[in-house]
Amino acid sequence: MTGAGPPLQGSNVKIARVETVPIRQELDRPFGSAQGWTTARQYLIVRVVADDGTVGYGECWGPIAGNQQVVEQIIAPMLEGEDPCATGRLWQRVAFKLRWAYHSFSPYSALSGVDLALWDLRGKLAGEPVHRLLGGACHERVSAYATGHYFRQVDRLDEQIAIVLDEAQANLGKGFRRLKLKIGLRLLGWGADADVALIRAVRERLGDDVPIMVDANCAYDVPTALRVGRACEDLGIGWFEEPLPPADLDGYAELSRKLDVPIAGGESWALLARFAEVFQRRAVSVAQPDVCSAGGITETKRIADLAAALNIRCIPHVWGTPIAIAASLQVAATLPQEVLLEYDQSDNPIRERLATEPFRLDSDGAVAVPQRPGLGIDLDEDELERFRWDPR
Repeated sequence: MTGAGPPLQGSNVKIARVETVPIRQELDRPFGSAQGWTTARQYLIVRVVADDGTVGYGECWGPIAGNQQVVEQIIAPMLEGEDPCATGRLWQRVAFKLRWAYHSFSPYSALSGVDLALWDLRGKLAGEPVHRLLGGACHERVSAYATGHYFRQVDRLDEQIAIVLDEAQANLGKGFRRLKLKIGLRLLGWGADADVALIRAVRERLGDDVPIMVDANCAYDVPTALRVGRACEDLGIGWFEEPLPPADLDGYAELSRKLDVPIAGGESWALLARFAEVFQRRAVSVAQPDVCSAGGITETKRIADLAAALNIRCIPHVWGTPIAIAASLQVAATLPQEVLLEYDQSDNPIRERLATEPFRLDSDGAVAVPQRPGLGIDLDEDELERFRWDPR
């Protein structure tokens, strides 16, 4: 079991069923990164229902159909009739089963979504927020940074730069104190020089006092990443995220040795064992596990604790619904280091409408950690049904 917490109530409650709800919303205007164009926001929501009617909610990262099949056909039969408060034991059972069934291609995003729902359910049964079950909060609020500033379908670099500058200014106007830019403009047929021009234009417009991070979404090889990284050093960039494909740990380690700008990564890695290898190689200075894909709250907390022990910052990757935001806040609240919340500002009607009370920035650019039981949020079931989608 991860962490210690107050005595649990409801230990006689059992899991009645596990349900999945695929949701999707087409976007009015596509946006892009180095990995391609996003034309819709879509997620697999997991519901774990206890026999007393209490419901826990989770979210899976990645392809809906594959995650749905794994949850419904493999994980759900393993959980029915089990104690929902036994999150650690159930995580180990399911992870072992997935390793046996899928070997090195295990779909840990499916496990992650179920794990989130179990922690939400466990917290509701205990009458406590998840961060208390994980050992207690070090932070009541978490400073947020605005992710966005994606690519648009334009013909000229100056048009793209103008769009990003306007969006960056708008996000500062919302109350954000930090921003993260997308680079990797090869999607639009431009090279690394265009990426550096974009970063420089934003820095010049916003000045030196606004922390700026950049995310390449695995766009480069090592020589190109070194060139962009040195420009990032000159421009005072806070971190250089996913410069390389996730399998190139030797390349990440080389960048970390040769560059002063912190190297960040983690959304493409899953499980403690993988992050332990990353940390052993000192391949990143900022670890970014995603609770919806790294193994859920159970495994993300283990990853974060190992990072803290090795003096590596852990700032979870977040790019989902209010479920992902709430779960990330619950974990982030327990971390002893300075933490940040990634708060996506790109087009996402699901993020804005799925929770009955959307997250908001306070006057200091921070988001309060939910204090109600479980993940601390309520979903609007009517909106959930409006977004429901059949991927098959």
